[in-house]
Amino acid sequence: MYNNLPKIFSGFFGGAESPTGGAAKTWRWQPASSTIDVIDPYTYEFGDDVTTDWYQLGDGIIESFEITGPEGLGVLTATETWRFGSVASTGSTDSPVSGTVPTPALTVSTTDVPIFLKDAGIYIASSVGGLGAGQITDALHTFTLRGSQEIDLKRYANATQTFDISDYGPGARTIELECTFAKTSDTVGTGSESDAWMSDVAVNRYIRLTFTSTAFATGATPYSWTFDMPARYYTREEGEIGGNSTIVLTAHAFFDGTNEVFDTTVVNTLTEAMLGDNGS
Repeated sequence: MYNNLPKIFSGFFGGAESPTGGAAKTWRWQPASSTIDVIDPYTYEFGDDVTTDWYQLGDGIIESFEITGPEGLGVLTATETWRFGSVASTGSTDSPVSGTVPTPALTVSTTDVPIFLKDAGIYIASSVGGLGAGQITDALHTFTLRGSQEIDLKRYANATQTFDISDYGPGARTIELECTFAKTSDTVGTGSESDAWMSDVAVNRYIRLTFTSTAFATGATPYSWTFDMPARYYTREEGEIGGNSTIVLTAHAFFDGTNEVFDTTVVNTLTEAMLGDNGS
């Protein structure tokens, strides 16, 4: 869902980003490569109709995520691994909740717009400036975008009588894009993406995926998602789909000294990076 993406990117990259625009909201993340972005912690509540047995998890951030576009051009799926710094319960004496749990007036949207792989285009070039003319056609079958980061958990004995995490220390971060391609002149052979992988010296590639929905956030503005990343290929594998041979290229994002390691823009209708019972 286009409205789910801000939760993933704010939970992983942080940055305290806010959307711009009217009814159609534009979100953008350009996580810093040489400094540390502010963390955007989340609170998560879960339970059932017995409100005296609800849990409240605090200071949540995403340790890793995967977004996958399936073969067949269907709906993208996402998985997230969260780390929370505190836990409380409506049924606990020593760890009581903060505020009212469950939080009143939270609702889950019933009109969210799914992201389809059929609406995607992939562009690969030798520079950011070349991306506009770098579309690779009749080749991309599937993709998986992965992000993971090391988290240093700060726990200090400060006579606070709590097990909660005092702070997070962000560590190494990895972003990779795995793409399954048909064998075309763009993907195999001299001058192709596979040729870049086989090179004795790492070859810088710039990759862009764009998604434009047939549904509109408002007026003539469609739901959309775009991400760019400077990348280098690390692995190539052989595959097969429908009796046809394929290749699987995995690229790792890197900081090229000018362009940030990842740059993503989402257009949706979400005013805050939260969904249902997740809140920042």
